[in-house]
Amino acid sequence: MKSFICSLMLGVVAAAISGMPTRAAAQVPGTYPVKPVRIICVTAPGGGLDIIGRLVADRLTKTWGQTVIFENRPGAGGNIATEYVAKTAADGYTLLETTNNHNINTFLFKNPGYDARKDYVPVVQFTEAPSVLITHAQSPFRSLKDVINAAKSQPGKLSYGHAGSGQGTHIAGEMFKRAANIDITAIPYKGGGPANIDVMAGQIPLAMGASPAVTPLVKAGRVRALAVTSEKRWPTLPDVPSVAELGYDKFSHYTWIGILAPAGTPPAIVSRLNKEIATLLVAQDVRERIVATGAKPVGGSSTDFEAMLKTEYETTKKLVVEIGLKAE
Repeated sequence: MKSFICSLMLGVVAAAISGMPTRAAAQVPGTYPVKPVRIICVTAPGGGLDIIGRLVADRLTKTWGQTVIFENRPGAGGNIATEYVAKTAADGYTLLETTNNHNINTFLFKNPGYDARKDYVPVVQFTEAPSVLITHAQSPFRSLKDVINAAKSQPGKLSYGHAGSGQGTHIAGEMFKRAANIDITAIPYKGGGPANIDVMAGQIPLAMGASPAVTPLVKAGRVRALAVTSEKRWPTLPDVPSVAELGYDKFSHYTWIGILAPAGTPPAIVSRLNKEIATLLVAQDVRERIVATGAKPVGGSSTDFEAMLKTEYETTKKLVVEIGLKAE
């Protein structure tokens, strides 16, 4: 009888142990990932996040030998994708690619569907880049001064497109309006790509676009760049003046792009993701491609990214009040 009981107990223990590797596999850096990873983007195809995110997803696929699926889920200023990912399993297989709206939506929307500080852990910052005010290639606006004069002569008649409520390009546009003391109607899109397309088609007169998405269009002559929001001229658009140099001292705004994971994701997986992506960002070919789009690779540790997000969060509420930012 004792022999039977011992055998039964050993069988139970063995069965339990045999099941452990499957559940623990995702927590062991050496084995992650064992299945496809999804990166959910908060904006529509064609914008800066889409360009950078697809590049990273492609390189991770090659590095891991495991498919990294890139998926756009635009809408509600990024809230649709952000709320969705926050509710997925914290196992490293569903990640969020987002930008400045991640923090600002906490103050912009009554119920964004997520808590920016509690529902996510930072993984790595991809890039930072200024926004660029663009117009149609044949537009009568040939300078920032032309836009300001037109806006002052007919307040509220002029409009500009942006990537969506709370997105970096929206913030940059509203900051510029306040600095120049002009009234221009903001038109939200589900990403920078659609807004840029409407500028090229002459459907809207202006757009504030992310540098990675806009730079190729400027170089191809499909749009005209009027000003960049960096303190000084941006390296990939050396002929385009900064808003600051045109008489608005200390004006600057940058859009960041980065990857976050649902809160509770094992630290070992966060560390693995950070290391892999940071390594990609310093690879010469990847760095050159990112710089060519008009962005600056950042990388660094997840702790660095967390520090940046915390500082931004603490200053965002004040910014929303100062510029009177509201969701459309």
